[in-house]
Amino acid sequence: MIEDRYARATAIMESMGNDPTSMATWRRVDPVVGPELDRMLGEFCWGGVWAGDGLDLRTRRIITLATIATQGRDGALSGHVKMALEQGFTRREVMEVFLHLVPYVGFPTALGAIAVADEVFTKLDEEAGEGITR
Repeated sequence: MIEDRYARATAIMESMGNDPTSMATWRRVDPVVGPELDRMLGEFCWGGVWAGDGLDLRTRRIITLATIATQGRDGALSGHVKMALEQGFTRREVMEVFLHLVPYVGFPTALGAIAVADEVFTKLDEEAGEGITR
């Protein structure tokens, strides 16, 4: 069953255009802790929560973006903004998620999330050799 959850995690991530090996990036942290983080992320987060049948994957991504934005976890938010784009979200849709937060969590939190998204967009543009196009 545990292996099934990890396999589901890989399938879920691939279905959204996300890199399923990204969970394994934690392995470089420590030879003991890293593989354990990889396993937990795969089995619980992606293979359990994300693989549930109560919500579609777009809704789950919106919830994830909004939740991480309100926690001020810029590193995690940056990764999920990139994954949202890989999943098929437009830049405008990502920004709309954060704009929608303003009346509920305030300008500072929402503007912080927008700044993180802007950094991701800029980096992707630079990597693509396009410069800043907005």
